[in-house]
Amino acid sequence: MAGFTKQQLENLKLEPENLASIKDAVQETFYNDEDFSSFVNIQKVKEKDPIALLGEMEMVGKKGGGCDPTYEEKGIANSQKRWELGQWEIPLKICYEALKGTIAEYSLKTGTAIGDLTSTDFMTIYADALQRAMQQMIWRFGWLGDKEAALASEEGGGGGKLTAGLDVSNFNVCDGLFKRIFTATATKHTAIAANSETTAALQISALRKSGAATTLVDTILMDADTRIVDDSDAVLLMTRSLADALTYDLKKTYHDIMPWEKLFDGFEVATYNGVKIARVGIWDRMIKAYEKGATTVNLPHRAVFCNPKHLMIGTDADNL
Repeated sequence: MAGFTKQQLENLKLEPENLASIKDAVQETFYNDEDFSSFVNIQKVKEKDPIALLGEMEMVGKKGGGCDPTYEEKGIANSQKRWELGQWEIPLKICYEALKGTIAEYSLKTGTAIGDLTSTDFMTIYADALQRAMQQMIWRFGWLGDKEAALASEEGGGGGKLTAGLDVSNFNVCDGLFKRIFTATATKHTAIAANSETTAALQISALRKSGAATTLVDTILMDADTRIVDDSDAVLLMTRSLADALTYDLKKTYHDIMPWEKLFDGFEVATYNGVKIARVGIWDRMIKAYEKGATTVNLPHRAVFCNPKHLMIGTDADNL
């Protein structure tokens, strides 16, 4: 059919020595990605909807007394921002012709209904795969989105961060939380020395050195704003690489066990010095896949200490 060039299941040819039906194919084991809504506060909004932010009142109280005070006007810190949702689409097309010659051919309907792929074995598998891809899209936009996204050079020294060969339009829909957090904490974040190593292997090994992970996490907690430390709902979100290094360091160096508890949908938590820690494995998978340079990975170890209610993600949909 004109306009259709991509064959589906191109590696699963319909040949006598191969499988005869797509129903007999074995699906790979997929990663159990964490529930996106467990880490953010999803807001139903429209493009350019306002966000009003209120802060502390100006300083009050000064030397004086008596019956004739000098009155002052004091205000509350405030600001207004507007939602920038970005525009995205998932325009997919598929034709039954793309299945011919593959093990999905026998799942096609017959006669004039051959073009109707609904309720076929292939479409069941395709729909499941699409749902997973859309969930990963939400994670990608929400955390790694960057309106100024650019590719890194395969030889190194490129101006961008994205892995060479990726499609930039899969990332530049909106500015995600990582970009916004990095911008907001440009002079206040805690540097992770292992991220500055010169090879991907050294980035991993540096964090696994004795005392490295515990010292880092202790520093993060000491550097944090006391308002976050005192917030009973605050969570230290971290890449699996950092969480595992911390667990290993406590066991190997300090002979202490930090147990992890899986709550739901891959959401794993532990407690370190009274602080709740959450291991976010999908961060590692996205960073390694999407921000890999010629010799290193862009900031492979990351942590965000926050109340997840303050990490707001806007959508005009009823839910994600």
